[in-house]
Amino acid sequence: MNEKLQNLFTSCVTAPAGLQNCIMTRVKKIARRKIFEKIAAGSIVSILFAMALVVVGRQTLAETAVSGFGQYISLFFSSGGVMLTNWRDFAWTIVESAPVTGLALCLGATGMFIAAIRWTGRAWSGGRFNGAIGKFAV
Repeated sequence: MNEKLQNLFTSCVTAPAGLQNCIMTRVKKIARRKIFEKIAAGSIVSILFAMALVVVGRQTLAETAVSGFGQYISLFFSSGGVMLTNWRDFAWTIVESAPVTGLALCLGATGMFIAAIRWTGRAWSGGRFNGAIGKFAV
């Protein structure tokens, strides 16, 4: 729009008294509601990932007990010298008996839980949340 038309439009149209205050009040109300919705959604997702982490953690512990992975770790601490002489065989045995699927699921659930908490914290503080240590935060 050129400048003459803009000046003509603004000089001819007058806003009713209190309209700007009404609009700003409505904008602030919508912004607060949006923040509340983000916090509520982030809290629910955080709770769901925390419950998933508990379930996956229990399953991983059960899988670790069944596979005998913990017995190899205790064997390493009880007779470390023998394990150091046969370290290749011991390493392959640990790799074969490790509950890789459960550990991967547990790691994924932990990562998603942390991401959900960060997202909720960022919504809570209005985008100023930068983690515990700012230079390490993403």
